[in-house]
Amino acid sequence: MVILDGFKREIGLKASGFSGELVMHSPGVDITTSLYPVDTQYEYLKEIEKMHGISSIYPFAYRSGVLKHGDEIQGVLIKGVNRDFDWSFFDSVMKEGSTTSVYSDTLGNNGIIISDRLAKMLGYSVGDSITIYFIDDNIKVRLFKLVGIYDAQLEDIDKTLVLTDISVIRQLNGWKDNEASGIEVRLKDGTDGVKMAMEIEDLILDSSEDTMFVTRVDEMFPHLFDWLKLLDINAIILLFLMIAVAGFNMISGLLILLFKKISMIGILKALGMRDSDIHKIFILRSMRIVITAMLIGNIVAFILIFLQSRFDIISLDVSNYFVDSVPMYIIWPKMALFNMGAIVVIMFLLLIPSSFISKVSPEKSLRVK
Repeated sequence: MVILDGFKREIGLKASGFSGELVMHSPGVDITTSLYPVDTQYEYLKEIEKMHGISSIYPFAYRSGVLKHGDEIQGVLIKGVNRDFDWSFFDSVMKEGSTTSVYSDTLGNNGIIISDRLAKMLGYSVGDSITIYFIDDNIKVRLFKLVGIYDAQLEDIDKTLVLTDISVIRQLNGWKDNEASGIEVRLKDGTDGVKMAMEIEDLILDSSEDTMFVTRVDEMFPHLFDWLKLLDINAIILLFLMIAVAGFNMISGLLILLFKKISMIGILKALGMRDSDIHKIFILRSMRIVITAMLIGNIVAFILIFLQSRFDIISLDVSNYFVDSVPMYIIWPKMALFNMGAIVVIMFLLLIPSSFISKVSPEKSLRVK
């Protein structure tokens, strides 16, 4: 579960780093639209920004284009962001350059940030000039300066997503300063994205201004989150098999213990001890073994988790797993719940062999040597 939670956390952070946990956009169109802008000055946006659980909101604008370098051509999706944009995710995955240089300077130089995969594909490095072609009824050409290269390890997105100043995209799209493709919403840690999306939708519907749709990050990148759901199923099957094996071993161990102590059971019954009291003796002894084994197992697991988190001992193929090493993330309440759940399940399984005690006859068991 620690590995599964690690995958969920890492991939969730990457996906929301690209787009925010929630996106508000024009009804019935894709969030990457360059044809149907929304107004960024609606009054309800100020109310949304003040809602509990909201970290920040800011506009974005998209425009598709074509990068050409030598004989290499690559279609890209250019995302324009303003100075309020939360760069923390891209700062964490920045390989070269800086995110602070992306905005247009007084000389009119337009900064641009591309992925490491795209840079290697086209042979670009930080400081190079990049020409991008925007094809509509007429072909528009813009010159940009490469100011940063990021490596988020999400191949499909990395190959196409380019970041620049939102003013450049607005100019290309012919939009006003208050128009954008949509509004990104960043949530505070621990905020329920589904619940927050519903609250925002209700607030928008109650407003007399134009409506915007709210899309969650898992709806924007379904291939990533569907893959995580498959991992959930695998984890459940694995846990079931582990509990089944552990339960079988404990039942076998208790049966062996009962057979070895059958004479003692007969003596205790002959002395007048009730079956329930004898049950307790064997159950308590078995549970002591279970708890001791679980403590040792947890200590070993925490050591392995620490080593993997610190040294990335087990590596992965980024193209298949979206991360370069096995991620580890401990959710302590879940860890405690699984440990207690395992103890309860095994305790109930141990009641099966312990029922053998009631069938032991004192006169017959005392004859056993």
